[in-house]
Amino acid sequence: MRDLDREETYLVDRTGLALELRDLVGTGPVPGEAYPGPHAALGYGEGQFAALLSGLPDWGEEGTLFLLEGGYDLGEAAGMALLAETGQARVVRVGFRPGVEVHIPPSPLAPYRYLRFLLLATGREEVLRSVDEALLEERRRLGPEVPVEENPAKFLAYTLLERLPLFYSPLFRPLEGAVQTLFARVAKSLSLTPPPSALEFFLVGLEARHEQGDPLAAVLLGPGEEAALAKEILESRVDALAEVPATGANRLAQVMALWYRMAWTAYYLALLYGVDPGDHGLLERLREVT
Repeated sequence: MRDLDREETYLVDRTGLALELRDLVGTGPVPGEAYPGPHAALGYGEGQFAALLSGLPDWGEEGTLFLLEGGYDLGEAAGMALLAETGQARVVRVGFRPGVEVHIPPSPLAPYRYLRFLLLATGREEVLRSVDEALLEERRRLGPEVPVEENPAKFLAYTLLERLPLFYSPLFRPLEGAVQTLFARVAKSLSLTPPPSALEFFLVGLEARHEQGDPLAAVLLGPGEEAALAKEILESRVDALAEVPATGANRLAQVMALWYRMAWTAYYLALLYGVDPGDHGLLERLREVT
């Protein structure tokens, strides 16, 4: 088994994703002007999670519509831009597509940069400050220099090694898909997320699977009564169960802190599997055709 506390384990990180993770806070574009309200945000690909987390409506007939063009939309984002421009709202295109007004390059960590831009563009600097404080607090104990026994991301990566993660976050359900994307893109690993009726799924859908030897590992992201019920149900139905606490001054900060910790966990899991956590070259081709 590879050792996350040994330098040679990190040689597979050829793209330097650890440095991008470490220095993530404060990166990304800043608004160059004031955008009139009311505000709305519609996100695709890498921008979808940020749009959902922002709490903004996904459409507006006036004010400013931020169109987060994060790829993989098969032209839908461009069509929505044309539709929105027929109304009275100003459309601000953000992302990496040709012709965007605000450029954010492709990256598995781009959701933070989309969210940061939205919060600044809509005048929510205090909320952004709480997010950054939560991420910086997490960073102090998640980096490669922090040993396994003091590093929750490394410890969780070892727990998930050779297991199939099942993510559940009643705190903010879209976090599950965002974390699933991180694990696919960074750890090159398959993971599961439950349907909307998650507790029912846990109760009946996993009844026979553990007896058949499925190496499932449930990861409960954040607190809540539903998380406690899920733990009670899942303890006898999965091979391992991990609870990831939420830190932060508000829900948005807590969700981003969870996302950031899971980004580090996916990074360490990639190293344990001996694969480069950076983007696969085929993703660029996929972005070109979609």
